[in-house]
Amino acid sequence: MLRRLERVERAYGRLLRTNRLLLIGLAVLLGTAAATVVTLALRLPPAPGEVVQARSFALRDAKGRLRGVFGMATNGASQLVLQDESGHARLRLIVLGDGSPGLTLIDQKGRSRAALGLLPDETITLAFADRQGISRAALGLTARQAASLALADSNGVTRAGMGVAADGKSTVTNLNGPGGSESVVPQ
Repeated sequence: MLRRLERVERAYGRLLRTNRLLLIGLAVLLGTAAATVVTLALRLPPAPGEVVQARSFALRDAKGRLRGVFGMATNGASQLVLQDESGHARLRLIVLGDGSPGLTLIDQKGRSRAALGLLPDETITLAFADRQGISRAALGLTARQAASLALADSNGVTRAGMGVAADGKSTVTNLNGPGGSESVVPQ
């Protein structure tokens, strides 16, 4: 009976040692798994959210220079402004507070050279300016479907124009200064 008791005690001792080794192995395994999860979580980009909100977003190039801004203007308009390498605005896409959208192309000196706008009454206009920023040509279409083209001199004074009214009647106007204007209404 004593031998049997000794064998049971030895078996019990082996079980205790095996149990300790298993617990140590389990602790190492859990620690490794936790470290792996933390490492992966730190290296992975964050999961995309459904909504990103801000008053403005800035776009910077690889050198850290501001190249664009998307946000709200001080007058309440929402706008996207893209800039060149020197930080000068070159393109502006805007929606005014009344809902009117517009697009402006800007030269290196900051002057608007071309603009496209749609007003709340659905009048649409495309205008071109010269190097001095003076409007020289404008093409428009009214909400009532009348179309017009106006051409100006280097001072911005309209010198010629033509149009087609909503009823289909057309006009051509030549303005050559005081007393020198002439309108032609084709038949």
